[in-house]
Amino acid sequence: MMSFINPLGYLLFFCGVGYLIYTLVSGSIRPDATGKQKTAEFDATEDSGFILIFQPFYRILTPFVHRLPVPGYKRRVQSYVITAGLENQVTGDDIIGFQITVMLLFGIVGMVLSDSTVTITLSAAFGLVYPYLWLREKKTQRQERIKLSMPDVVDMLSLSVEAGLSFNAAVQKVCDIYRHDKDPFVVELYLMDQNIKLGRSRVEALKVMADRVDLMELDSFASILIQANKMGSSIADVLKSQADRMRSERFLKAEKIGAQASQKLLIPMMVFIFPIIFIVIFGPYLVKWITG
Repeated sequence: MMSFINPLGYLLFFCGVGYLIYTLVSGSIRPDATGKQKTAEFDATEDSGFILIFQPFYRILTPFVHRLPVPGYKRRVQSYVITAGLENQVTGDDIIGFQITVMLLFGIVGMVLSDSTVTITLSAAFGLVYPYLWLREKKTQRQERIKLSMPDVVDMLSLSVEAGLSFNAAVQKVCDIYRHDKDPFVVELYLMDQNIKLGRSRVEALKVMADRVDLMELDSFASILIQANKMGSSIADVLKSQADRMRSERFLKAEKIGAQASQKLLIPMMVFIFPIIFIVIFGPYLVKWITG
């Protein structure tokens, strides 16, 4: 049996490598169909290129993925895709199909490298789990980037509103200023503005933005703006106070990380530095005592 599996594994492995090289080369030399630079279009997505490379493989599994009886897991993966900013490129079912594809590839590699059932099983399990871990890490990184950029962007919104612009016009102005920075929070503001232009109220657009990002700080920001909109409060004052609060929280977090750094250095110092110091100080006395 293994005499048949090994050549098949090698064949699939080299076919996959060849397809990967072909995709990278063809993607790098493919000309732009429009012949124009897309300077006017807002870049509202994150990069998921390495998943798209395997698209022909996991799209074959789409009918099978649709029949999987895991609605809760599908909803969680889809929410991760949205929060990570990948919804314009992949769907939750694509991620699940990609998980199955990578599981099969890693299982075949495990067969090629070892005859052990445990090794093959662990390889397949790693291939199944890795895309999910990558997606969750992508979501967390984007949330952290939004958290870091919120004070500066909200401060810019506050200045624009104080200068006489309406809230919607201020959002459009900020999006135009940060158009080429690929700031995820600005992307979310842009999507919120698009929802308002499509007919949704400001309250609904803010709620959609908070649900998309799934971040406590942004949820609080959206809730305060919704309350200010209902109570008729000054948006400029609310934005300014929110920017000051976010900047203070970011400063306190940086102080906390700095204070924890000294504590985290204790273990490396005790393990690596202190023994060297003791050897340098007491080493000569120990050698003199041994040699008499």
